[in-house]
Amino acid sequence: MTSRILPPEEWPRLAGTEAEALWPHLDPENAQVLVIEEDGRIVGTWTALRVMHLECVWIAPEYRGVFGVVKRLLRGVRGIAQGWGVRAAVTSAMTDQVRQLITSLHGAPLPGDHYVMPMEGLCRPQ
Repeated sequence: MTSRILPPEEWPRLAGTEAEALWPHLDPENAQVLVIEEDGRIVGTWTALRVMHLECVWIAPEYRGVFGVVKRLLRGVRGIAQGWGVRAAVTSAMTDQVRQLITSLHGAPLPGDHYVMPMEGLCRPQ
């Protein structure tokens, strides 16, 4: 078995893996795809993404439904994203209102449960 970073020109080989729907949207500047191969066949993969992650959106109860607040928040995070050269952001929703906002902006839910995983305790290279 061999381990390597799959170059972007080979990303179509990810068809049939968990990354099948993801790879067409990846920015090669901010993503790397680790593959494990045996006899030229991909037998394992994990995609590393350097992404903008938006969390903790909050609006005071008396301002919920006031479009000006949402509009300013959206303009602000768009400015941050442009400054960082980011094309998309990962976020979460805790309320139906936030879910509706995200989906109205063409946000798509990610599959599975999401976790924060510290890198410190992972296996060390041999």
